[in-house]
Amino acid sequence: MPTRRRFVGATLAAPLVATLPCAVHAAATIHRLEGAVFVNDRRADAQAAIAPGDAIVVGHDGRLEFSLGEDSYRLGPRSALTLEGGTVLGALRLLTGTLLAVFGERRARLPVHTGFATIGIRGTGVFLAAAPRRLYTCTCYGTTDLVGGGVDDVITATHHTAHVLAPAADGRLHLTPAAMQDHGDDDLRALEAHHGRVPAFDRG
Repeated sequence: MPTRRRFVGATLAAPLVATLPCAVHAAATIHRLEGAVFVNDRRADAQAAIAPGDAIVVGHDGRLEFSLGEDSYRLGPRSALTLEGGTVLGALRLLTGTLLAVFGERRARLPVHTGFATIGIRGTGVFLAAAPRRLYTCTCYGTTDLVGGGVDDVITATHHTAHVLAPAADGRLHLTPAAMQDHGDDDLRALEAHHGRVPAFDRG
């Protein structure tokens, strides 16, 4: 069964986490590109180079799937993602839209920043949907740290634990359970397959 527990001290640890590099990465491998996709404000094609430091925008008719190091990403329409860092990937910043991602094992957590919260990632699968006043997050398997707006939790899942982080009537951000949406097991299998892996829920 998925579990959640209070994570003490995550806010204090966040600046340290953000400065720890995970691995040196070459340019990404693009597996799928549909519609309008821009990298650093230039229209991209399937041979485009994507590396830490780049800003990616996917248009209303676009989709992008790529691998960088031991991680793979799928961006949906109307999405904007920045790969923060120089020679190493230091963090992700999802400005808007949807991101499905699987991550290889790493010693340091990789922070994923959104407008509402920061999600700490280490060897897991996640789906995020960022909107101006709402963040949907699904820990598909593994463990994520969720910190932001007074919320400070660790979420551990074996097979999809989803939440919505949004302002309540009192103006404070609240984290509430949600149903799985806009992604499935086969999507995660496809991303893990780029690295010769299978999702945790298929490992028996």
